[in-house]
Amino acid sequence: MKWKYVWVLALLLTGVVSFRTAQAQASVYGEFSASEFHNLVSNNMLYGATTGILYDGAKIHGHVIVAADIQGRFVRLNGQSLNGITIGPRFEVPLRHGWAPYGEFTVGFARYNSPITVSSTDSTIQLNSGLAKQLSSHLDAVVDYSYAQYYGQGGQFNPKTFSIGGIYHFNKR
Repeated sequence: MKWKYVWVLALLLTGVVSFRTAQAQASVYGEFSASEFHNLVSNNMLYGATTGILYDGAKIHGHVIVAADIQGRFVRLNGQSLNGITIGPRFEVPLRHGWAPYGEFTVGFARYNSPITVSSTDSTIQLNSGLAKQLSSHLDAVVDYSYAQYYGQGGQFNPKTFSIGGIYHFNKR
């Protein structure tokens, strides 16, 4: 029941961001990801990709950029995989020399597959933070960390993911 309210809040925040077109900018990103995927019995590293679409919108207090993020993460190793899609608001603070730390909260669904246990699909939440460095008017390098809670399999998994990659902005900044 409480997840219904989290979804509504995430969609409202994303919707508010998307209606501000005066400063709107669409971007796509791709990253190589390594997820520490452990529970009470085992600890595995899963590898793969994190991809997504950013849609910049409003500025808060003239400096903090609020964006909508639709993210997909696809990691696997030795028949074990976790594939998920999440959505939520992203808050970025541009600093000097092209640096921009950011944080976001996303909610969505993920599918866990394993050769040992039963596969499941369930809800997931993620807290993501990172640092972007502007390389050109269209390209940023990015590194980030994500802490997630996957509620399938009895809620025993909380993947921690490190990613590195790039963001391509369709409009010049």
